[in-house]
Amino acid sequence: MRFLFLNQYFPPDPAPTGVLLRELGDELQRLGHQVEYVAARQSYRAGQGKRGRARRELAALGRMLIAGLRARRADVVISASSPPCLLVVAMLVALRHRALPVHWIMDLYPEIAVALGELRPGTLAAAIRRLMAWCYRKCEHVLVLDEDMADRVRVHGVAPTVIRPWVFASVLSQIPTTPMVPAVPWTWLYSGNLGRAHEWETLLEAQALLEQRGTQIRLLFQGGGPSRPQAEARARELGLRNVEWTGYVDEAELPTSLLRAEALVVSELRIVQGLLWPSKLGLILGLPRRIVWVGPTNGAVARLLREIPHAGLFEPGAALALADWLETRWQDSDRPIRAALDPATHRSESLAKWCELLAVRS
Repeated sequence: MRFLFLNQYFPPDPAPTGVLLRELGDELQRLGHQVEYVAARQSYRAGQGKRGRARRELAALGRMLIAGLRARRADVVISASSPPCLLVVAMLVALRHRALPVHWIMDLYPEIAVALGELRPGTLAAAIRRLMAWCYRKCEHVLVLDEDMADRVRVHGVAPTVIRPWVFASVLSQIPTTPMVPAVPWTWLYSGNLGRAHEWETLLEAQALLEQRGTQIRLLFQGGGPSRPQAEARARELGLRNVEWTGYVDEAELPTSLLRAEALVVSELRIVQGLLWPSKLGLILGLPRRIVWVGPTNGAVARLLREIPHAGLFEPGAALALADWLETRWQDSDRPIRAALDPATHRSESLAKWCELLAVRS
């Protein structure tokens, strides 16, 4: 069979969605199938700012439509959801190729754009939502990242399949096999993209409380993203002394950098529950470190983390409870922690589920 993948980015660009689809493509090639990729020839990290975003994404859709129509005939067209409305392009490409369309929703659009204030709730948003719903119903398969997202999609008359993102093979190979001693001072870490959907105010307010108590606890932000300048400005307003800001870490160094911290942060605004899934959580679940979740405590992510004894769950705004939890863990930092799951096993199972869905032998 021939598979045609559509996504805004593919490796060597570091965008997580592109890496996931590329690894699925590699697995299909290993099984003897032919694979082709169509990207927008843009840079993921260069495009995280808000300025000129609509023009950039429309240009990406146009280039991908032309490239997809010109590609060799495919049996299956697999698309993700970046840029927004890529599924519409994928449906046109699938029609041209007389291929089966398969869609993996990474971000639910236009709902997430409305939630974040990037698109006004009105006639245009409603029209896009109806168009996307029609496309979902025409797909051979629709995949989502968790049960919250599945509930959002079921209202369109679709029965989605849940496949959670896995840890990339290149990252798995870099996870140290021997225990690492965390750095001094005791550090809790936010790593990766600090985007408009991520909660960071609660982290800074909790750190302010910890510093007022005189604890030797450091908060480290590692990465970048459109919300980072605003977060840095707020940290200065609060007069925080033990907050540090560093850039993105190379993929080969990511597991080691995470293991230098005692607690790893994953966050999400309430308004985006079910509209995306925090990709960094996949790796964090596979590391022997405490997990801090700041986000909705009644959703799929919270249900997953509630089964893990070394995870703390906090609603956005619960800075006092978060500070108390961190101070307790700081005082009891010698207690051993085991990883919540085996990321290699999860990766193998997810790829096998994909192959089963696509009716190819794994």
